[in-house]
Amino acid sequence: MSESISSRLNPRARWPVFIGMCVMAASIIYPLFFVVATSLRTNVDYKKDPFGVPSALNFDNYFKLWNEYQVGRAFSNSMFVALISVTLVLAFATLAGYALAKLPVFGSKLFNTTFVSVMLIPGPVLIIPIYLVLARLGIVGNYTGLILVYVATGLPFAIFFLTLTFRAIPEELIEAARVDGAGFFRTLWSIVIPMGSSGIATLAVLQFLGIWNELIFSLILIPDAQMKLLTPTLASIGKRFVSDQPLTSAGLFITALVPLLLLTFASKYIMRGLQVGLSR
Repeated sequence: MSESISSRLNPRARWPVFIGMCVMAASIIYPLFFVVATSLRTNVDYKKDPFGVPSALNFDNYFKLWNEYQVGRAFSNSMFVALISVTLVLAFATLAGYALAKLPVFGSKLFNTTFVSVMLIPGPVLIIPIYLVLARLGIVGNYTGLILVYVATGLPFAIFFLTLTFRAIPEELIEAARVDGAGFFRTLWSIVIPMGSSGIATLAVLQFLGIWNELIFSLILIPDAQMKLLTPTLASIGKRFVSDQPLTSAGLFITALVPLLLLTFASKYIMRGLQVGLSR
């Protein structure tokens, strides 16, 4: 798609686009470079020249996060919760999205409208009701309640997104599979999921990033320090009147490392999935 657009532009029109892309790339690369460079400095070195480069590489901030703040354990906790939550969201959203997109479901338009309406509700409004419900069920303080919250809050967008993705699949292929005797799950596994893989991969990345960076629910629903996720753990760095920017930068880089790697390897699928959604 980008190649076809660039081929239509004349040489004079390409330069402003190129300059704009360079400025955008610099606005993304420089903050990342600043965070990495600051994380490799001591606090004394940083206060001498906040915008300078490290006089010597220092990895003490990462060791301090690992030993004092138990970042390794928090990292594994976050990965555990995120993977299970994303898997459940994808499983339920795939089934519901296929049904709403290709099957004669009664009230399908009402369902889609409801999903869009739910997505407009701010997350902080739900904190107290969700906490009271989970407390009555006795699952505050363990990962079950937190995973249920992530699945419930992620499903409306996930179902809406996959419904649009699966609508782009030609109806002739679905009918041919039914003529050949394929049932619901056979058609879903052999036709719908392979053809909608770009959209499913895009949704998986978006859901993972949202859960990985989430703070409020994980901070309130998991009070035990041994079970803390990565974002709440790094949010506790420092004290009210003490500033240690290099240590904070090290925590920011650890938090951003997984999303950066994920976006790097999955960017192709994300672009395909977004193009399918925009084409609808």
